[in-house]
Amino acid sequence: MEKGRRGRDLRIGDPERELAMRLLGEHFAVGRLDVGEYDERCRLVAAARFRSELEGLFDDLPAPRPERAAPAAQRPPGRTRPEPAKVALAVGVAALAVLLLIVARQAALLLLIPLIAVLWFSWRR
Repeated sequence: MEKGRRGRDLRIGDPERELAMRLLGEHFAVGRLDVGEYDERCRLVAAARFRSELEGLFDDLPAPRPERAAPAAQRPPGRTRPEPAKVALAVGVAALAVLLLIVARQAALLLLIPLIAVLWFSWRR
């Protein structure tokens, strides 16, 4: 196994391949690629192991292109920040729960269970 690969030759995973296929689909949808070219490039994306293999498939295409992500060693450690929509949903559900407890005291317990389920499943997405 080769050691010391740097820059363009970092290994890629399924998320990078899926993004490249989605972007190729956008180019296909606007007519920049015909069916044969799109099919061939998608096969090459599925077989790609390194970032340079993906970048070569977009050399003759305008934006959108796959972004070059920072290597894992350069990314700051720690957790990622939650999306603003998820935070707004959590605040909204919490406010609704408090309102239910104030207004409909006994019925609030029955209504809190579905609210908690909605919050849980939407947060996990």
